[in-house]
Amino acid sequence: MDLKLKAYLFLVITLFSGALVPVLLTFAKGPGMNEFFLLAYALSIPTAYVLVRATGNWDKLKEAVSDRRNLLLIAIAGALTYFPIEYGIAFSEHYISASLATAIFRTSPLLMLLLLPIALREKLTKYQIGALLLAFAGLAIGISGGNPLSIFQNSNIGIMAFLITMSLGYAISVVMVKKYLFDISTIIMVSSVTMFAVILAIFVASGSQLVALTPLQIFLAFYIGVFFNVLSFAMYFYMLKPLKATVVSNVYFLSPFITFLFASVLIGESVQPYYLAIAGLTGIGIFVQSLDKKGSSYSAMSKHEGLNSMTIFDVTGVFANTGEVALNNTIKEGGRILAVKLPSAHVSNVNRIMAGYSDTYTDSNKTIKEEAKFVKDILGASESEFVVMKAGMLEDCEKFFEDLHNKMREIDSGV
Repeated sequence: MDLKLKAYLFLVITLFSGALVPVLLTFAKGPGMNEFFLLAYALSIPTAYVLVRATGNWDKLKEAVSDRRNLLLIAIAGALTYFPIEYGIAFSEHYISASLATAIFRTSPLLMLLLLPIALREKLTKYQIGALLLAFAGLAIGISGGNPLSIFQNSNIGIMAFLITMSLGYAISVVMVKKYLFDISTIIMVSSVTMFAVILAIFVASGSQLVALTPLQIFLAFYIGVFFNVLSFAMYFYMLKPLKATVVSNVYFLSPFITFLFASVLIGESVQPYYLAIAGLTGIGIFVQSLDKKGSSYSAMSKHEGLNSMTIFDVTGVFANTGEVALNNTIKEGGRILAVKLPSAHVSNVNRIMAGYSDTYTDSNKTIKEEAKFVKDILGASESEFVVMKAGMLEDCEKFFEDLHNKMREIDSGV
């Protein structure tokens, strides 16, 4: 299946499965909540092990476990992924509705914009700033219970602050996965073990007593532990690497609205107008930031005028599972892959320039045909344009694009 089609198919599946989870978690809240999650993660661990074996990534798991730094990063990313969207929402549903909890939590794609300039060196544009302001307006409506003038009079302001913290934590996890490009099955395996340990610690620290789960809770623990925690997240992490973070966000703005529908049909929960206002502002914010063609483009360390005049994208994630050995080695060594689109009329000139550099590629390179097709889509390259890529440490990549700009300018001026 085409890489792009597969990524979007997985995105849709995870969209619906994720939208259903907050509704299902209403059956987990209460005295048996800790037991519910202990069972769910006890089921996740063997399922994740099967995934590791099935994908042939046992050596990658052992490599990650043997590297303390990577193991810690993966465990943190996993905890920040699973804890907010499951335990955090379930805990919040003791106090507020599943629909409201989801509307607030799903501002995470926009909160993620706060982290992109620092963690991924992506430019924060005026469109994205506007999107953030809309997200904050939505959060203000949620915290105030629909009346911003009484924002500090809401008796649930504490749980709202908790949810916003959970949303920000989830945003951090997304950025970590994009930045470090951990093996998918390794993330899920380590995360399952980490979350089981975290929930067990909460169970012991809270002095909880074992409570018998109902048959429905056992079934839902199986759904959460096997399908959502492992299979759905495997699809989620798969498509998160090749797709731009903003593309993922553009689809996920539908999530709270789907949750509203599930909540109304399955548990008879009424959807308040201000829930729709929160989700609507978030959705508009996501749409606004998606209009910017330079959104999520690479922010160069160098102040060279050529780099500032070029719209460069970090496309490393597209090559996370590439069969191209040189690119695999670049990623393992902490390097990145940057790309820019140029008019097709410059192909021959660019090829001559590239001959003086190693680890350079265009979208016509047959060894990366599938990935190159996806890169062109990310950059929005038309039929009259082609893509140039450079792999290596960021300083080397920037130097290449500086030289490329200078030499292209010389050619254009007839020097």
